[in-house]
This record gives sequence, structure tokens and C-alpha cells, in this order.
Amino acid sequence: MFKYFFTIHSEITKYLIRFVVVAALAIPILWITQGINSLRVIGYKVALASVAVGLAEVIWAFFFKPVFGKAEESLNVQSIMLFRGILYAAIILALCLGL
Repeated sequence: MFKYFFTIHSEITKYLIRFVVVAALAIPILWITQGINSLRVIGYKVALASVAVGLAEVIWAFFFKPVFGKAEESLNVQSIMLFRGILYAAIILALCLGL
């Protein structure tokens, strides 16, 4: 059990370090070159993308999971995952573009 916990912990730490390093480099550069308004726009777009992922998850769970959930247990999972990815991408793009 502890081995599984440390494996998850190391994966989370790895990705957290990657994103923190990128943010620690990008935020001051954007602030100096573009001003505080660029950080507001980026924050707004990240919030929109987060809401879009949540909305896509809800739409998948209510409308498509009852139908495709049974098919996920079979061998043909690639087409379902492709459809789910296209659904997520479409909802994220729609919200971020204001459609």
C-alpha cells in the first residue's frame, strides 16, 4: 500500500514541479512585458477552460455514459475515448471562444 502511495505522490510532485517552474518563469515575464492586464486575461482563460472541463464531464456522465459505459467494458475502447476527447475539445473551444 505504501509503495502505491509513494508512486502517486512522486507523480503528483513531478507534474507540480513542472507546472510551477513554467508558471514561475512565465508570470514575471508576462507581467514585465505586457502588464497586469495580460495576467487577468490568462486567469480568465484558465477559469473558462476549467469550467469547460467540468461541464464536459457532466455532459459525458449524464448523456453519454449510460449508453457508452457498457461498450467501454468491451474491447473497442479506442473509438469511445476518441469520441470523448472530441466532445471535451468541442466544449472547451466553445466556451473559450464565447459560442
